[in-house]
Amino acid sequence: QLCNCKKSKCLKLYCECFSAQMFCDGCNCVDCHNTSNHEDLRAKAMKDTKAKNPNAFVPRMKSDSHNTGCKCKKSGCLKKYCECFEAGVMCSTKCKCVNCK
Repeated sequence: QLCNCKKSKCLKLYCECFSAQMFCDGCNCVDCHNTSNHEDLRAKAMKDTKAKNPNAFVPRMKSDSHNTGCKCKKSGCLKKYCECFEAGVMCSTKCKCVNCK
């Protein structure tokens, strides 16, 4: 997937490339620092992110099961931003969703 980051310089977890631990290549991002030219900044950002959250770069979903589960509050797990809905799996006891449908 290609990212479209505007202000984060692709050094935050909501950048698809950064969270997958890949360099941006052919993306639509602006002022990107997630490249081999900025390896030192990228390494520092990854280190800082892991210091805050050791599981930051661990995928939330395996191919057919959960690692951590979703945390939906209002969507009833029926929208694409629900990890379970997106992966096509049912919510489990690991999920912290509210009013799951």
